[in-house]
Amino acid sequence: MTTTADPGLQMPSSPARLGIREREAWVVVVAGGAGLASAYWDDSWHTTLGRDSALIPPHLLLYVSIISVGLVLAVWMVRMFGSTRSIPAVLRAPGFLLAAAAAAATAAAAPADAVWHAAFGRDAVLWSPPHLLSVVATTILLAALLIGLDQRSSRALRVALSAALLGATQISLMEYDTDVPQFSEVLYLPLLLVTSLGAAWVIIKTAGFRYAVSFAVVAYVVFRILILIVLGVPGWIGPDIPLALFGLVLLDLPRSANHWRWPLAIGAVSSFQVAASLTGVSSVDPASVLRSAFVPAVIVALISLAILIRRPTARAALILLFALGAAVSTPSPAFAHDPGQGPSFGTATMVLSGNGSGRIEVSVSKIETTASVDLQPDRVIARRAGQTVSGTLGSSGEAGAFSGSIQLPSPGLWFIYAEFTDGTQSLEIWLPVQHDLESTRAEQRALYEPVGTDEHKPLVEYLAGGLLLVVSAALVGWLIAAVQRSRRTVRTATR
Repeated sequence: MTTTADPGLQMPSSPARLGIREREAWVVVVAGGAGLASAYWDDSWHTTLGRDSALIPPHLLLYVSIISVGLVLAVWMVRMFGSTRSIPAVLRAPGFLLAAAAAAATAAAAPADAVWHAAFGRDAVLWSPPHLLSVVATTILLAALLIGLDQRSSRALRVALSAALLGATQISLMEYDTDVPQFSEVLYLPLLLVTSLGAAWVIIKTAGFRYAVSFAVVAYVVFRILILIVLGVPGWIGPDIPLALFGLVLLDLPRSANHWRWPLAIGAVSSFQVAASLTGVSSVDPASVLRSAFVPAVIVALISLAILIRRPTARAALILLFALGAAVSTPSPAFAHDPGQGPSFGTATMVLSGNGSGRIEVSVSKIETTASVDLQPDRVIARRAGQTVSGTLGSSGEAGAFSGSIQLPSPGLWFIYAEFTDGTQSLEIWLPVQHDLESTRAEQRALYEPVGTDEHKPLVEYLAGGLLLVVSAALVGWLIAAVQRSRRTVRTATR
């Protein structure tokens, strides 16, 4: 008697000779973990020290991880061709062509980013189109490799690769998780839901065993804790513990609860995030999370209603999901750490002092310029999550020394800039500071000309950015189709 296996628990139906092998995939897992670690290290580096060269340690670690994954793809391709002697067979191998395209996009994102900054100014905004292409392409690459795993791959490998995939989706939220948000924090919860639920959907469809999501969540949370410890011990800024992701374990409920798993997971992730923000486990502003929580609440209510009444109503719920998401996702201008650090004109010592109330005293002295400039104080600016507040800056009475003050309006990590002008150009210097600073912090920093901060972007920048975003969207669409195709293949093979 032939039985029909549950397609949700089957391995991808691909000949063993075409699947990526265990040892190859473990190299990807290690390289992927190194790449994720380098992203958090790089973010902390820019937050703490500002812009540096392209050869700083976190960048080198990222380059090594990318090269390692590229070598694995090359080995996979050569082995498949040696086994089949057929290029079409290689291209039809589950996940391979998508993985190759994603790898190419990841590699192309680096020169695209360099061209972008050369044309439109340097920035450290994670959501710039070249940066987003890199994040999306890396995520798609890991998902494609999960699709292409050899049927004989161990469960431990599938868990590790699934955890790496989940981690890749969370890179898009890194600036929120490291307390340096550059856009409104109201966006955090909707984006957390989209990225985490999207990753969970791919894992459920491809990992090949029940409780895959739960194992992946636990593995990834442990990884994030390790990153927090490794960065925190030497004094670097580490990421929050992603408590909200534990809400995804409800997706592993028994099949009898199949229709309710997704609305329950949405509600659980949202509730855990609210709790994390209220207790300080997450650095995302609790008020902003609560403001955006109505979106998942309405979605859960509508999906529940669709389940109870008639399933076509779910389409209306999905339409409303996108409509409400669009309503809260219009970002304010991005300003935070190093929004556009251009040519350096020298150095200066910047000193910040606070009494714990958010009142920060600012002084700039020991200015050494590399060009003849007549600096005149302009103002003090503090930026966080799209908020900008101004303070005074004037001569302190000493030659070549300036002082001012500013009141920070809310808790969190702020970036304070002292701005100057010489009549023809603006120069600035900056330091990060916590709202509740109760001591004095002094550092020598670059005095540079800001670039890339003009809100009125030229048409060519919009066109270039649109093209890169189209490529990212195409990769996402390709992944969805590849996952669905692998499911149909399994269903046909198991009947």
